[in-house]
This record gives sequence, structure tokens and C-alpha cells, in this order.
Amino acid sequence: MSRDLKATALAYLDCVSRIDGAAMLGHYAPGARVWLPGQGWMEPSGLTALLEGARSLLVDGISFSHEGAMVDGNRVVVMTTCDSPLVKGGAYVNQFCFVFTFDDGGKITELREYTDSGPAIAAFHS
Repeated sequence: MSRDLKATALAYLDCVSRIDGAAMLGHYAPGARVWLPGQGWMEPSGLTALLEGARSLLVDGISFSHEGAMVDGNRVVVMTTCDSPLVKGGAYVNQFCFVFTFDDGGKITELREYTDSGPAIAAFHS
């Protein structure tokens, strides 16, 4: 593959941290899908809609602190945490394992997010 998939995965997560839906969607291949805990499979536009809904509850987007990334062929695994202040006080604190699958052109075909949904529910649905 001609692209640095680790750098592409981290650039995508930077778009997530800024809640930049248009930039996020630009990283996906046609027909891509996203899996979220408690949500199941959805189109990438479903994820951007969820994040747009959370934007007003966050002080300044989602603050990721990446702990590591591994590449295996066309897959990249990124382990990261977030500690993001909330407008109502407190913070959204969680840990994530993102598993990206890329096509030959460096576009995301699948994204799986593994995380504890409890902190997200507490931060965004209370």
C-alpha cells in the first residue's frame, strides 16, 4: 500500500476530535460501515450525526490522548483515551480501541469502535 495507514487513522481521529463531519466522511470508501457498541452497524453519516448531536454538550470537542497504534496489513488498531470537559461540568472520560480496515486506496471500509458505553450514556444522555 502506498499510503501510511497509521497516519491516515490518526488523521481521521483528529477529524473526530474536532467533530468535523465533512472531513470524517472524506476518509471513507463508498459503501463503508461503522460499528458502535449498543448501536451496531451504521453508515458513516450515522456516526457524524451522533457526534454533531454531542457537540453542544462538549466544551471543545473530544480530547483524545493516543496510547498506541498497530498496523497489520490493511488494518490499523488505535488505542486511545479521552478526557473532554462538558459544558454542564464534569468531563467525558473513556477508553477506546478503534479498529480500521482500509481499501487499497487508503480509504476506510470498516471502522469498529470498542469502548464502555456507560460513560458516553452518562455524559450525553443524562
